[in-house]
Amino acid sequence: MEYLLNSKEMKQLDENTIHNYGIMSEVLMERAALGVVELIEKNPWQDKNILVVCGSGNNGGDGFAVARILFQKGYSVGICALGEVSHMTKECQAQREVCLKLQIPFCDECEDTGEWNIIIDGLFGIGLKREIQGIYKTLLEKLNAMDAIRIAIDIPSGVFADDGSVPGSAFMADYTVTFGYRKVGHMLYPGKNYCGEVILKDIGIVDKEESRSFFSHKALEKSDLDLLPGLEKNLNKGSAGKVLLIAGSEEMAGAAYLAGLGALTCGCGMVKIYTHKRNRNVILSLFPEAIVVCYEKFDEKQLVELMKWASAIAVGPGIGTSSIAGQIVDTVVKYASVPVVIDADGLNIIAKKPGILKQPHTEIVVTPHMAEMARLTDNPILYVSEHKLSVCQEFATEHQVICVLKDGATLTTIPYEDIFINRSGSPAMATAGSGDVLTGVIVSLIAQGMEPSIAAPLGVYLHGLAGETAAKQTSMHGLVASDIIQGIKMIFLERGL
Repeated sequence: MEYLLNSKEMKQLDENTIHNYGIMSEVLMERAALGVVELIEKNPWQDKNILVVCGSGNNGGDGFAVARILFQKGYSVGICALGEVSHMTKECQAQREVCLKLQIPFCDECEDTGEWNIIIDGLFGIGLKREIQGIYKTLLEKLNAMDAIRIAIDIPSGVFADDGSVPGSAFMADYTVTFGYRKVGHMLYPGKNYCGEVILKDIGIVDKEESRSFFSHKALEKSDLDLLPGLEKNLNKGSAGKVLLIAGSEEMAGAAYLAGLGALTCGCGMVKIYTHKRNRNVILSLFPEAIVVCYEKFDEKQLVELMKWASAIAVGPGIGTSSIAGQIVDTVVKYASVPVVIDADGLNIIAKKPGILKQPHTEIVVTPHMAEMARLTDNPILYVSEHKLSVCQEFATEHQVICVLKDGATLTTIPYEDIFINRSGSPAMATAGSGDVLTGVIVSLIAQGMEPSIAAPLGVYLHGLAGETAAKQTSMHGLVASDIIQGIKMIFLERGL
């Protein structure tokens, strides 16, 4: 599991290292610069002309240090420095003075002359909280237009480290060399698009185990798949976890099939599908392993009895938004005594009844995509997209649910606890039914006894990794949702599960 830091947390670590352990900021700056230089030296770029763009903060100080080290190693280096000298930090001023004494060329303006082959961005660091405007914006646009390799120090200028937002212009990096920890802004779109390959360097930040308990943003890694439930020798289908899947309105069987097969493939022992009677024959022909229970008219007593059977419940895929579907969702939220995953139409129904989740309820996981989140929060999609981190966190806290906000980098927010940013997945997974498979994965892990607070982010990670794996077999354009299920099988086979 990897911790991801925001700007405040990283600043606290820096200050703790400097003030409580006596490691001078100049030492950290030198190590940071060496990390950038190491990237350049590992590539055949010795004959390149390198432009280092420096601002007035410590990110600029890093830039001056990079320029000085490269110059002394014989590289062709130029410096473009912006900002008043009087506004520079003392570390930045000191590094600038060394560069002046070494007579490294300073460029008054950075015109697109074609002479720069590598551009290093040390203009702004992770502390940026405002839109870049004026001469800085003009400069970034020129730099992005140049035919050059672009390297950002810590984070591309213009990308907000706390949430990955880019309110205006930003440096478009091919590589980002960051220090200590990756930042939240490296992982979330649109900022992620500006970072290129993110390279993490250890520069000697003092990081005690106890300090990590205050870090709220995390990303799962392949090693975390060890958390997946194993199979005990005396396990049987009844004790391996029982999923009740409420899915599929009249003649809408596909979502029920994909979610159910996803659940069974992930290891639960039994899947019972509660669906409209028009779906019965289709589901049984596609998915004979499922138990199918049908309705035509709503029968609350029947549904409550089914819920008593289950270890975990999923409701929503393909159920529509009819009055019967509304009654089903109401009953599940009101009477469920086991964890519930709500997806798709289940969320659209809840969006029309915003108070339903504020009633006492069992543990609930909601899995909206951007449009569904917009409906749930009564916000424009653009607002949700630009404020996804805060919107997801506030919804989870207000309604006391685990919120899985599906995106290119899916967020999983646990009320008053962790925020997981998913690093797995592929654009190939933007295909119909992918979300239904995810619902099945998460509810299956819960049914097998995993706490919803880890089943949700682990399910998201596994689902994304399965999509990556399957895309290598099928092609990016050729991937369909059922291929993701095959990807899960391949991952399990690889790990001996």
